Amino acid sequence: MDNTRPTPGLHEALAYLDSLRAGDLAPQADVPEHDEDASYDTLDALVDQQDAKPTLRPSPDEALTAIAIMRLCHAAESAGPDLLCPRPSLLSLLFVSSHEERNRVARRHPDLWRRLSLPFPALMIEDPLGRVGAAKDFHARLAGRLLSGNGVLAIVSGMAQLPPELDTLVTARATLPPITRRMLALILEYLHRAHDVDLPISENQLGKLAPVALAPVLAAETLDAALTQLRRLQDVARSPNDGPRLDDVFGQPEAVETLRQTVSDLDAWRAGKLDWREVTKSFVLAGPPGTGKTMLAGALARSAGITLVKTSYSDVQKAGHQGDALKALYAAAEQAKAGRPSVFFLDEVDSFYNRNQSSNGYILGMVNGLLTLIDALSTVEGVVLVAATNDLERVDPAVIRSGRFDRHIRVGRPDRAGVRAMLKAALQ
Repeated sequence: MDNTRPTPGLHEALAYLDSLRAGDLAPQADVPEHDEDASYDTLDALVDQQDAKPTLRPSPDEALTAIAIMRLCHAAESAGPDLLCPRPSLLSLLFVSSHEERNRVARRHPDLWRRLSLPFPALMIEDPLGRVGAAKDFHARLAGRLLSGNGVLAIVSGMAQLPPELDTLVTARATLPPITRRMLALILEYLHRAHDVDLPISENQLGKLAPVALAPVLAAETLDAALTQLRRLQDVARSPNDGPRLDDVFGQPEAVETLRQTVSDLDAWRAGKLDWREVTKSFVLAGPPGTGKTMLAGALARSAGITLVKTSYSDVQKAGHQGDALKALYAAAEQAKAGRPSVFFLDEVDSFYNRNQSSNGYILGMVNGLLTLIDALSTVEGVVLVAATNDLERVDPAVIRSGRFDRHIRVGRPDRAGVRAMLKAALQ
């Protein structure tokens, strides 16, 4: 491991775990001090010291709480002290894409802030935005807390923008970073009294896993068992390389050329050479069934080496009526946010219907929910939006207007040259 840089929150995370070993939640002052700025040998000495202590093993949930302390401290390091301790009647925002993760921070709020030696802020957590009017209700509750004089920390997904009157009160904002290899290695070294743990999983693969997937790793009786579980997760998290890339797609020259430009833009953006606002990043693929619209979205993701998250009108409808369907839609969008850079592919966008052709409240609610989602994802760096439709005329004009989907690509049946290229590639 790289031991040259201190890990923000390491001192507080280990103090929290120490209190569990002692069988209580003793005040931080009663816990042996750990200097987060010290060299890695300090943690080695701590591990040796634990051998003489009776062991009360933390649960995976408690180990994840220790990691959450480090993640919060990383976020605060970039955003400043106002993030975790907002001043009276002012607001700070912590963006957490997963609803389960937002609940974890809220549920463990007293433990986290006690170990950080901070006063408890008024904490508000955004509910999943599947219910029509959920964002408006949340903003009204935020305003009420601020008017009472509280400093408020809002844990939000970022899927619904704040109204201007609340946005002006934001003094700090940050995204909760993913679990890193260093964070996980430090906790495993503490749990197993080991030194220099080398994790058999990459940073990118670890970042794709939900925290609950690490439960068997953190519950393992031995370090070898924990590393075995990580190897299994490595296979789960490995990005599939099977399937065509853009170089394997023939007969769709316009679509391939446009999507190749996006791959080039993404490479430049990841290298810090291009601002996200300049990336070509939103498309509607329109054409008859069976012409390769879904294949093109997958080929884009594979060519760029990024995550593909797919959903469709049919998929979200399986979840139930309007509220449940919108929850499923937003859950897919949150998955794209969590796995970014990513492609969010929405098939059957015409099935959401056109508000100009119906006054049905269900249809209006579904389309309005879709518009809210598109607007929110359009502001998220690292998410490329791709929608597909068999009939562009059936799509609500507001859905596909400029600013939501900037490029409309006709995907037709391949021409003679395209068929020839397919056959040549197959014969080779």
